Amino acid sequence: MTTSLDVPPPPEPAPGSDWTLSSLADADVGSRAYAAAPRGGGPAAELRLHRVQHHPLRAAYPYGAHDIALALVLPDRSEAGQEQAGRLLGDLVPALFTADPRCRRVVAAPAEDDTAAQTALANGGFRRVTEVDLPGGSVVLFTAEPPWIADLSTALDDMPH
Repeated sequence: MTTSLDVPPPPEPAPGSDWTLSSLADADVGSRAYAAAPRGGGPAAELRLHRVQHHPLRAAYPYGAHDIALALVLPDRSEAGQEQAGRLLGDLVPALFTADPRCRRVVAAPAEDDTAAQTALANGGFRRVTEVDLPGGSVVLFTAEPPWIADLSTALDDMPH
C-alpha cells in the first residue's frame, strides 16, 4: 500500500523540444513550479504542479496517490495566448504521464470566471468535468488521463462478472 509519505513531489516533465522549462524557486514544499516558454521566444506561462493529496482539490474527487494538480498562469490571455498554452499543455501532459507512469489523472481547476484558462485547458486536451466549490471559491474541474485509462470501457456489458 502506498502512503502519502511514499509518494514524491510531481516529477519534472520533459515537454519536448518546442519548449524551455525553467524551475522557479518559490515552489511550495512538495510541489514544483516552472516557467515554460516557447523555444523560439515569447512569454512564459507559469506552471505549478502538486500532488492532489496535498492540494485543496483532494476534497473534489476520489484521487489516486500519484494524481497531479496543475495550476496554469497565462502570460497572454488573448486567443493566440490560449492556443499557445493549449499547445504547451498538449506536450506537457503526456510528458507528465511518461515521467510518472503511476499517475492516473492530471487535474486543473481554474476559477469559474477564468474563461481564458478554461479555453487553454480544453485546447490542451483536458476534459471539462464539473464545477466545484472549494474554500477559495468556485472552480471548474478539468482532467486529462493517460490513454490506458481514458480508453477503458465503462459499459456494464464490458465489466467482468
